[in-house]
Amino acid sequence: MLSVAETKATAGSKKSMDLVQLREVLEELCSRKEPDALMEVVFGVLLQAEKVIEEQAVEIQHLRKQLFGRRSEKLSPDQLSLFAQMLGAVTGQDATGEATEAESPAPAKKKKRKPVKRRPLTPTQTHEIPISDGERDCPTCGKARCTLGHVRTLVVEYTPPKIDVIEYLREKVVCRDCEGEISVAPPPAERVIDRALPGPQLLAALTTHKTVDGLPLNRTRKIFSRSGLDIPIQTLNRWEGYSHQLLAPIIDVIRQMVLASDTINLDDTGLRVRDPTLKRTTRRGHLWVFVGRKYDPDGDLSKTQEFVFYLYAPTWHAKYPEDFLDGCNAVLQGDAYRGYERIADANLGDAVGKLLAGCCMHARRPFVQALEARDPSAIFFVERFQSVYRLEAEARSRGLTAPERLELRQERSLPILNELHDRAHELSALPLSKPMRNGVTYLLNQWDKLLVPFTDDGRLEIDNGSAERRLRPVASGRKAWLFAGSQSGAERFADLLSLVSTAEAAGVNPGSYIADILPRLDTWPQRRIDELLPHAWATAEEQTAEQPSATELIAESVRHA
Repeated sequence: MLSVAETKATAGSKKSMDLVQLREVLEELCSRKEPDALMEVVFGVLLQAEKVIEEQAVEIQHLRKQLFGRRSEKLSPDQLSLFAQMLGAVTGQDATGEATEAESPAPAKKKKRKPVKRRPLTPTQTHEIPISDGERDCPTCGKARCTLGHVRTLVVEYTPPKIDVIEYLREKVVCRDCEGEISVAPPPAERVIDRALPGPQLLAALTTHKTVDGLPLNRTRKIFSRSGLDIPIQTLNRWEGYSHQLLAPIIDVIRQMVLASDTINLDDTGLRVRDPTLKRTTRRGHLWVFVGRKYDPDGDLSKTQEFVFYLYAPTWHAKYPEDFLDGCNAVLQGDAYRGYERIADANLGDAVGKLLAGCCMHARRPFVQALEARDPSAIFFVERFQSVYRLEAEARSRGLTAPERLELRQERSLPILNELHDRAHELSALPLSKPMRNGVTYLLNQWDKLLVPFTDDGRLEIDNGSAERRLRPVASGRKAWLFAGSQSGAERFADLLSLVSTAEAAGVNPGSYIADILPRLDTWPQRRIDELLPHAWATAEEQTAEQPSATELIAESVRHA
């Protein structure tokens, strides 16, 4: 049995005491008639229980928000003011006094919402509806009326997709006199794979349905069945593999472009993979994303090129991203994953850049959770982070170059961050709620990394949002297809997602892009494979669109003649 002194120490510490031990101690104290010691033990146990209940309440609130609430961490000034008033009323403090301790950028004025204007629609078809013969005569004088004009009416219609089975009759010729060599017309350009049925549009649809729309093959089969042709899932899987084999050279070039980038944002997410060695279950793998950026030498951020590559790894071990980044000298930016320390450590003998930038989004998140749990000490941090992000929005709206943005951050954002650091250092020695303790600890531990975009490199964003956003298709698709059928299937998915995400980063339609390059890849010179990258393809398409068509040239020549 625990002694009274041990019971007091246990009640005031994180170590829990079971009910049997507590009952024995209380019975002993009652028998000794020591009311002060009894009250102290009971009070310590109640304090510990209250602390656990508060932490669990915050955790339950966070989980309920993840399930049913809004994921965004954005808070309007009105919301912050309401939080401040509520918390000020509870704590009896001035809700606005804390926010004016130090100078910070004034909150943006509330803009008047402009009336929403419908985007102009370009008609794809034009049909004229004439007046009936009985209404052409004037009802007043009886004479025939002339056409005054047309009343424009638009109807947006949807044409369901359809699958066409196109038959090509390739002519064969032979000499009747000598019955010599037989010549056959060449195969159609739409024949992407020899002795296989799918055309480029169908292969592109398979790829975009899986990676962009997050559809498993059984749903794609239903879509194709409604379109006129029922294709077995095994056949669709085989065709998807054909497409992956053809696109492999482009995907390999994207991988090389990421490794040759100036900066790389990286993150990961879980991916369930079917394992034949495990019965009736799956293995948890990980999908890493690397967002590489090539910057304009003059610092013009609008000319930044972005390349995205996904890497499947069977475990969460740091050796997989470390092997991928072997020999890469880019600046890395990520969250607080400890494996990044190993990757960017100069003492390990790798060639990865030693500069590792942090993420303000992760640093802000615990304070937002604390504010939602009505912790008054979180208002200061949330307001300061909002000020920093308002300055980033100002830099984007002004179109600042990388050096100009770095200067703005050093002049106006860095003092705000120093306030955050000082306040976090003050609170670190005080008892805090769980979200506040997590936020303060993260801010102090990651401080040097968080300062990198503000003190060293204006090209970097202040958070790792670009990598996190690239994982959204995986998170949304995971709810539909649940798991990958095999490790090779997970690797294929990662490769195809790399191509689609890079195309989206270049501002091109992935479906149109893949359908256009598939017929070319078989005969395209390997030394010119860079010309088929999404960014080069988009530039070529713009130049083609600017050139007048043959019909326009003929019409122009007739007009001049």
